[in-house]
Amino acid sequence: MPSKSRDRHLAKNAERRRLERTRAKRSKQAALGVGGVIAAVLLILLGIGILSRDSEQQQAGQNPTPSPSVAVPGGASPTKTGTVTAQGSPASTVACGGEVPASASKPKPQFDRAATPDEVLKKNTTYTAVVETSCGTIRIALDDQAAPQTVANFVFLAEQGYFDGQFVTRVVDSIDVVQAGDPLGTGSGGPGYAIPDELGGKMHYAPGTIAMANAGPNTGGSQFFLITGPEGANLDGNPNYPIFGQVTAGLDVAKQINGLMKTTDGTYDGPPTEAVYLEKVTIEKTKTPPPSPSPSG
Repeated sequence: MPSKSRDRHLAKNAERRRLERTRAKRSKQAALGVGGVIAAVLLILLGIGILSRDSEQQQAGQNPTPSPSVAVPGGASPTKTGTVTAQGSPASTVACGGEVPASASKPKPQFDRAATPDEVLKKNTTYTAVVETSCGTIRIALDDQAAPQTVANFVFLAEQGYFDGQFVTRVVDSIDVVQAGDPLGTGSGGPGYAIPDELGGKMHYAPGTIAMANAGPNTGGSQFFLITGPEGANLDGNPNYPIFGQVTAGLDVAKQINGLMKTTDGTYDGPPTEAVYLEKVTIEKTKTPPPSPSPSG
C-alpha cells in the first residue's frame, strides 16, 4: 500500500475511533443524566411520604384550629389518621344516678378531612340525632337544608361512634349553654380537621337550638352546644356559631344538665358539678316523599 494511501487509511481509522469514543462518552453522560433525574424524583417522592406522615401525626394530635378541609364530591371516604384519649376528667360523681359508660375509656378516632354532604346525606331523607345522656335522652332534628356540611359532619362522626362515652365539658348560665363533643375533655379537642362556617340568614339562638362551637371563623369540628333557655338570645348579637338543628324532645334533660353549676348568678362558666356522659349518639333516618311537581301553566 503506498505510504500516502496508508496514511489516509490510518487517519480515517483514527477519526472513526475518536467518533466512537465521543459517542460512547455522550451515551454514558445521557445515562447518568437520566439516573440523576430518577434519583431526584425518588427523593421527592420519599419527601412527600415523610410530609404526609408528619401531617397525619399533626392531625391526630390536639391542634384545636386546623385549616378547613372539605373533600371534592365523589372522592374517597375520610381516612382515619389515629386516635386520641380523654385528658380532662369530669367530676367523680355521675349526675342523675348514672354510671360511667364503658365507651368512656375507648380512644376516639381522628380523620384527615370532613365528610361531604354528597358522601353522607341522601335525598328525601330527614335526620334525627338521638343523644342518650346520663340524665336522659335528647332528640334533635338536624337541619341539612340550612347547614348541609355541618349536618353531614355531625352524622358522619356519630356513625363512627365518635361521641359515645364523651362527657359534657361546659355549662354556662349567662347564655344557657350546655357544650359537648370534645374527645379530649379539655375544651380544645376536635376530629383532626375543621369545617367551614355555614352562617346564612338571621341567626337566633332560641331554647332548643343546637349550634357549632368554635375558636374563631371556620374552626368548627366536633364541639357543639345546646341552648337550654332564653339567655341564649344573648348570642344573637354575635351570630358566629352555625345553627344546624333543633331539640324536639328532651329539652328538660338539657335544662337539668345546664343546672349543674356551683352558682346560678349569671357568672358560672365551667364543667358541670357532676359528670354527664353522652352514653350514645345515634342517627335516625326517615325517608320523606319527594316534592310534588309544580302544575304546568
